[in-house]
Amino acid sequence: MSTRDLILMAVRNLWKRKLRTFLTVLGVVIGTTSIVVMVSIGIGMNESFQKQVEEWGSLQVIDVYSSSGYYYSDDSSQKGPKKEVLLDAAAVEQFRQMEYVEAVSPVIRESMMIVCGKYVNSASFVGIDPAAMEALGYKVEEGRTLTAEDKEGIVVGRAVLNQMYNPKLNWQMQMEAGTPEIDVFNDKVMLTYDWSYGSRYADKSIKPIKTQVLGIMPDGGNNSYSVVMPIKQMEKIQKDKQAWEKKQGYSNSSSQQKKKEYQQVSVKVNDLNKVQEVQQQIKDMGFQASSLTDQLEAMKETTKMLRMVLGAIGAVSLIVAAIGITNTMVMAIYERTREIGIMKVIGASLRDIKLLFLTEAAFIGFAGGVVGILTSFLMSLVVNAVATGQGSDMKSSIPIWLYLAAVAFATVIGVLSGYLPAKRAMKLSALTAIKTE
Repeated sequence: MSTRDLILMAVRNLWKRKLRTFLTVLGVVIGTTSIVVMVSIGIGMNESFQKQVEEWGSLQVIDVYSSSGYYYSDDSSQKGPKKEVLLDAAAVEQFRQMEYVEAVSPVIRESMMIVCGKYVNSASFVGIDPAAMEALGYKVEEGRTLTAEDKEGIVVGRAVLNQMYNPKLNWQMQMEAGTPEIDVFNDKVMLTYDWSYGSRYADKSIKPIKTQVLGIMPDGGNNSYSVVMPIKQMEKIQKDKQAWEKKQGYSNSSSQQKKKEYQQVSVKVNDLNKVQEVQQQIKDMGFQASSLTDQLEAMKETTKMLRMVLGAIGAVSLIVAAIGITNTMVMAIYERTREIGIMKVIGASLRDIKLLFLTEAAFIGFAGGVVGILTSFLMSLVVNAVATGQGSDMKSSIPIWLYLAAVAFATVIGVLSGYLPAKRAMKLSALTAIKTE
């Protein structure tokens, strides 16, 4: 029997029993829809978590810190400390040579004041390698990011600008004035480590540093409250500040400064799936390392059980559908016993009979899977509409691979469900089957 004849005969047999076929397919539709929607909600939760974490920064950036007082041995067979780990220029170069690493930048942080006209605000200033700014995940909504050619200039977070105030006004007058109108690209912008700047308590010995705003980072996330500048510019400001503190009699020497260590180093990995691997390599070198993927994995772990339960509910529905397919095929054998006997007598092989019933079962699974994914798409829209209306993050997300997997899985379930009935059909005696009324 040719493949074409086999398919036509299977379709014809299913069409003769429309109602039974429809009800069996409906069971597969319900099972497929259930499992796809349930799994899609779990996927949607993970995507929501990832989107939320990405607002805090890049998932592909690892923050490396010095492990103060930590020592490691080059020879694991030797006991005791061998070499002190320093987060210095040599360590930065070592990170650059690592596989999957795209960009590396030392990071220096300093709290200072930003001045624009008559308005001021405190902010967290971040000094980085300007060439690595874009790679490290910093984004701008106006202007541009720092580039390798920039020796000076800053990129300001939107929240820093929105919260600027006039130091000569009291808090009530500030509230009445509202958000100041500032044009940082054209107005005079300065930086200072004098926390009293603009007030009557300002220190005249501290001269503000003129600078230029190159870009503005969007609101939302940690970067919105930061000001980014080239690391060389930051080091110059820190040197001036330390000289001023020395004149004032303040102690400003630290162990890190004495050892010429960096406060932090940011490492950009070119593949999100390799972040944890690179992070572990850095830890093995004796440094402390963390990334936003740690928080993302922790968030996913807290919902792992919920996702398993949702998937199990959908799987139960599909198992019930599989039982329905088996029942339909068994009933078909009882009703077509004489037909099976005639097929054997006229020369149909056992393989052909087996393939005929398996093909019918596969068609039921395939049809149920196709209709099921269409129904899943509509159900997903409904779930997302309800979630949006209630302000919930538990939304449904169905990737292409899930659609294809659902159809393939439903078809395989159909074939497996029809396997035992097909074997039963093969074992029927031809003479007994012909005599059956």
